[in-house]
Amino acid sequence: MTPLLLALLLLHPGQDAAVSTRFRALFDKNDREGCAALWREKPALALATIEEQLDLATGLRAKVKGGDTTEIVAHERRASWGAAIARDALDAPLIADLAAARIGWTERERGFSNDQHAIHERAKAFLEKGENRQGLEAAQEAAVRALELGDWHAAAIAYETWATGEQALSSFDDALVAWNQARVLYRELRLADREIVCLRGALDVCFASERASRGREIASQAAVAAKAMGDRKSAAEFLGRRAGFEEKLGLAVEAAASRKEAKDLEK
Repeated sequence: MTPLLLALLLLHPGQDAAVSTRFRALFDKNDREGCAALWREKPALALATIEEQLDLATGLRAKVKGGDTTEIVAHERRASWGAAIARDALDAPLIADLAAARIGWTERERGFSNDQHAIHERAKAFLEKGENRQGLEAAQEAAVRALELGDWHAAAIAYETWATGEQALSSFDDALVAWNQARVLYRELRLADREIVCLRGALDVCFASERASRGREIASQAAVAAKAMGDRKSAAEFLGRRAGFEEKLGLAVEAAASRKEAKDLEK
């Protein structure tokens, strides 16, 4: 199994119980400033916490089937409230759009979402078995379905799988497009760790397809993103990769500076 496929198969960040508890308490007090502070403190958990409420509402809908919807409405109100605050506090409008889209889904669209997730799981299974063409086609279908639903998170995940499939087939141009589509969505959703995974994938494509200039820029952006997360090891890795691209471009002085910066981060 390739490192990229392994990263793809790992679980995406889930809910944090302590953050969920704090969020519910803030909602109960209608403490918008407190919630904004929570999202700024834990930006990567804003979407997960909001999606938890949306998932609970979806699960209850499947059980209620026309009965009392009081609890469903409560979950959706929490999600909408938290998403609007995340939109403003994190400058993340896609989080609010995702929540609004999901709250507005019809029964048919909820079924369509279930199908989308099943197709994506099938894509991962194909790729894990090395059946890359089938995996790519399933990932493409999953991405299109997610976009139609306004589920930006599911779309980002599907694009990541799409990129992995293209890369496995040595379709480097298309792989680079898909990695960047996933990266942009993760960035807009404030999922910095997944953005870094996509940057690493894009760097691999640049190396394989000898795109030294673009690889250098992507490596610089990846190093900045890793530093912002406090991930010195990854930042040093990206700086080392930047040095490699700089050497290919004949930038010996810049390459030496990049390697020195990487070494300093490893101390």
